[in-house]
Amino acid sequence: MKKILKSMLAVAALTGYAAASDSENFGGLGISVWTSKSGVKIAGVLPNSPAQDIGLQNGDLILSANGTDLSSVQPDLQINYLRGEAGSSITIIVDRGGEKISLSTKRVDLSVQNLDAADIAAWYGKNNGLTEDEISYLASHRLGENYELLGVTQYGMPIARSAENLNANALQQISVKKAVETVAPPALQPETSTPEYYLTKAQNAPLVNVKGAYVKKQGSVPVYRKIR
Repeated sequence: MKKILKSMLAVAALTGYAAASDSENFGGLGISVWTSKSGVKIAGVLPNSPAQDIGLQNGDLILSANGTDLSSVQPDLQINYLRGEAGSSITIIVDRGGEKISLSTKRVDLSVQNLDAADIAAWYGKNNGLTEDEISYLASHRLGENYELLGVTQYGMPIARSAENLNANALQQISVKKAVETVAPPALQPETSTPEYYLTKAQNAPLVNVKGAYVKKQGSVPVYRKIR
């Protein structure tokens, strides 16, 4: 029984089993895992996560992270090498059916929040016979500011789309912080100015009135010649 419980906690660790608190934030990949002496085995991949984007699959065994051989790390510490600062890069070596694959991505800002069974009962009037759609709908109304829902887990394992007959035990919502959209400032238009050469030439040019007659200056005041 102790072995089973330890494995369950290991599965939940990477997606963020927030047993001691209601929420947890960290930079991660969006996977549930089993930890072991040989490395970290993927038990579940969240949709629209960095893990899914680079093609990680259930059953993949992560052998190393950023050059650290995970088999040389105590299993309860292996998670620390997969987590990190949001936006930081990570390169992992994966064993997939005997083939070693190198994959790289960036960690994202993940938020893990417990879904309280009492809230679910108050919302739907039941704690059993729930569907994934119902749980995800509730989770979408519990998101933090600037976060969007990636998925829902139960006992640390991602709940499959269209799953049915679920209960309200050990549910968590996993959300990712939205990328900040940067809007480029409008391009500055170059100032239009008359070249100095033409200004000088215009200043020295003789004055002409509207009828084409040359104007003679007396001091700074032009004197117009009468047009006959």
